[in-house]
Amino acid sequence: MSWDAIATFAMAFVTLVGLNLGAIRWVLSAQAKELHMQLATIKRDGSEFSHGVERELLKLKADLPVEYVRREDWIRFSNTLEAKLDALRAELRAEILALRERLYDRGQSSEEEKTI
Repeated sequence: MSWDAIATFAMAFVTLVGLNLGAIRWVLSAQAKELHMQLATIKRDGSEFSHGVERELLKLKADLPVEYVRREDWIRFSNTLEAKLDALRAELRAEILALRERLYDRGQSSEEEKTI
């Protein structure tokens, strides 16, 4: 083997290694650019999502007291209505009891008249 053949082989080997390293570097830089673009997209979407969630949370905070007051009002209204119905039932029972007593007294007095 001559020194010219060894030098040519070494130069071809170094060129091949250089081309491979250049190709690997090019592929990795393309992947890095794509990764940076995807990360930017994810950050933007995450930011939009967090702003949307924050907006919805603020809307909920604004609507919640109104809905809670409506619930309290309904409970208060229902309790008032039930109290009125209970009072009406008590009055009706008292009236029915009074009517029964009058009918019973009338029945008693008519039986006493029949016995006399």
